[in-house]
Amino acid sequence: MHLKIKIVAIISSLLLGVSIAGSLFNYFTDLKSAQDQLQNTSLPLSVDNIYTEIQQRMIEPLLVSSLMAQDTFMRDWLLSGEKDATPIVRYLNEIQKKYDVFTTFLVSDITKNYYQPKGLVDVVNVNNVADNWYFNFKKQSETYEVNLDYNIHLGDALVMFINYKVMDYNQKLIGATGVGVRLLNIEEMLNSFKEKYKYDVYFVDNKGEIMLFSKKLNKRGNIAHIEGLKTLKEDIFANKTSQYEYENKDGEYFLNTKYIDKLKLHLLVEINKKEYIDDLRKTFYINLIASLIITLLVTAIIIYTINIYQKQLVQLASEDALTGLANRRKFNEYFERVYKLYHKSIKTITLILIDIDDFKNVNDTLGHLTGDQALTRVAQILKSHLRTTDMVARWGGEEFSILLLDVSKEDAIKIAHAINSAIKEDQELFELINKPLTISLGLGELTHAESQDGLVYKVDKALYKAKNEGKDQLVIV
Repeated sequence: MHLKIKIVAIISSLLLGVSIAGSLFNYFTDLKSAQDQLQNTSLPLSVDNIYTEIQQRMIEPLLVSSLMAQDTFMRDWLLSGEKDATPIVRYLNEIQKKYDVFTTFLVSDITKNYYQPKGLVDVVNVNNVADNWYFNFKKQSETYEVNLDYNIHLGDALVMFINYKVMDYNQKLIGATGVGVRLLNIEEMLNSFKEKYKYDVYFVDNKGEIMLFSKKLNKRGNIAHIEGLKTLKEDIFANKTSQYEYENKDGEYFLNTKYIDKLKLHLLVEINKKEYIDDLRKTFYINLIASLIITLLVTAIIIYTINIYQKQLVQLASEDALTGLANRRKFNEYFERVYKLYHKSIKTITLILIDIDDFKNVNDTLGHLTGDQALTRVAQILKSHLRTTDMVARWGGEEFSILLLDVSKEDAIKIAHAINSAIKEDQELFELINKPLTISLGLGELTHAESQDGLVYKVDKALYKAKNEGKDQLVIV
């Protein structure tokens, strides 16, 4: 008893000392390397992630506008005289629904008619200030523009319009088309970046005006008037570099920039160093408290473990005592190892789950001894049909699992059918239970996007489908 207490005390003291020392070491190490890691790794990677999401959320409408402008239906309809608005209204409706944008539109340069999904809503007029966007866009040499505007036909909502010129087959302007995206949706996207990455994300046009931003951003107006940023304005617009540091009354910042040519906007992603360091400090305190709690828990677990040591050794054994196959724990460990090699040295991983049909009846009518003999014989048959590189295990009860490596799906199916036939036709099993023993099987191959649990889940569903649809069969997913 005294020895047990001494062992527990020594282990607990070591754990506590190591935990505290480790937490302190990690804190000071992380604090020292935090700025380099943030500036050279985390921030650039996050900018790429943010840019990818922006492409999906903001650049897709630009591509949609381009497709609309080049659509032969739209050009032919304008050139044919716009006699019936029904086809173009239906077209605008379909584009709006298909790409889930706030609105779509078409302005004819021939009639000056303004069409939206709800029909002909206006006639643009050079003397109407609200229509200046069209006539200014018409004068520009660029084929498209990104424009933030309020629209009286859309409930005075602030909308990001992507306008695209429609040219006839002789490259003469015949109108303008495009889509509108509600600014509220863009603000939500920028807010999500703050929540996910802790970065402030905003867009600046070529004049330096902050055009798109989240409500939490503490900057407004032109960056030429913002302390710290004004000294970087020329470098940012010249694209001399993509990484900057600056400071103002709110703190010191790391800044990464990226020019999005399609939107003609500069993407700025920044983080306050103080926020990042505060997170490290909070993490240190959390780790320290967690270390104390874990030490107490580990101490209790050690005492409990010593008391049931022998029992746990049996439970943790890697071999199933009855069949001689690997147990589920060993199977999972093996699966985890080969999963890490997937798409490196291992090209395909196929899982087969097997359940003996009506096995409960065997135990109930012939006894558990006969049932154990049947399980042992099934294990022998399974091993005889597999290679040394394959893994077969007793999954639990009357269930077995097989992992096939670098086997095509067709070959895996052949193996599964061969196992099914071998068990059903085995003379030793027939003599043991006085009838053929059948099994149900589920089979599936690991896909690139799946986890280990994902593969097990879908093959397990296939197995139960086989059971529910009459047993003695293979279901493939």
